[in-house]
Amino acid sequence: MAFFAVLLKAIPIDAYAQSQELNESASLLSSPGGYEGRIRLVRFLDEPDGYCIDVPGPADRAILAMPAIAHTCHFDPLPDQVFIFNGNGNGMIRWEFGGRSACLTAASAQAEAPFSFEDCEANELQNFTFKEIGELRLSDSDLCLAVEATGPRFDEALEPRQDARGRGRPVNPKFSHLARALQLSTCGEGDPSFQRWQAYPD
Repeated sequence: MAFFAVLLKAIPIDAYAQSQELNESASLLSSPGGYEGRIRLVRFLDEPDGYCIDVPGPADRAILAMPAIAHTCHFDPLPDQVFIFNGNGNGMIRWEFGGRSACLTAASAQAEAPFSFEDCEANELQNFTFKEIGELRLSDSDLCLAVEATGPRFDEALEPRQDARGRGRPVNPKFSHLARALQLSTCGEGDPSFQRWQAYPD
């Protein structure tokens, strides 16, 4: 059991390896014409298919009132994981489908603030700058888009407890789908595995 616990721990990012992995995706997210596609964590953590920014629910029944998440990347680029990011690596992360649109929005400009999808207003809580090291910084602040470091489990009384192995939340155990809540964290603080992003071209 201890062997598997070690495997599930996040692996710190080596600076050289990170720069190699981000070289191509950085140019995509920073392209003058903008980027449309999936946005994925550089490190897969405990999910072999990786974690992609995701609108909760199927695209035709998207539940925008729910907190924004990073979810197991689908095998195909389904619409609930496809986003439009403005040109030059600066702007809103916008979702569009079936006449609906919404932008990834922080609840506040504070560490640990959660995210949701709200009407696009181009305000400071919706504006991101992509850095070549993989950070998506909020409005030129020192706060970055990140995923929660650990997923919760529940004890016998259904009280939430942190999972010591750092696993994502099981969404659909039958299909091994995992999710992690999106939140703000101080850029460069702690394990960068939870706050480095890349384009996931289809």
